[in-house]
Amino acid sequence: MLEMLIVLIVVAVLVAIAIPKMSRIMGHERVNRAAQVVVADLQNGFAMAGRQRAPVRLTFTPSTQTYVFTDRGSGNVLQTRVMNKQSEYSLTTLSASPTTIDVLPNGIGSTSFTVTIAQGDYVRTVFASSAGFVRLVPL
Repeated sequence: MLEMLIVLIVVAVLVAIAIPKMSRIMGHERVNRAAQVVVADLQNGFAMAGRQRAPVRLTFTPSTQTYVFTDRGSGNVLQTRVMNKQSEYSLTTLSASPTTIDVLPNGIGSTSFTVTIAQGDYVRTVFASSAGFVRLVPL
């Protein structure tokens, strides 16, 4: 009986050590996955302007951790992405500088911009040039 108690204590200690590391790893994976989704959405947004043959406006809302692609002329929403705590990404920060970007039908953006994605202290940055080149900044 004593041996079984010692084994249970050892297993409990190992689980107590593993849980914080696993939660940190899962948080990093959520941020990395969210960053990859942002890159794909931005590339699609630049292509969307060409397909629509009309300017597209990208608007980031840091308070709700969302971004929206709209037709600049009509205001029709083309795509919305939510990345807050209630979403599968569970981000604490999604911000862009600047928060509003226009993409012309020729694929040129109004300005280059960066998007910051974070959960806790783990941060990833996505950079998009005005020419439509989108990349995830290496760690």
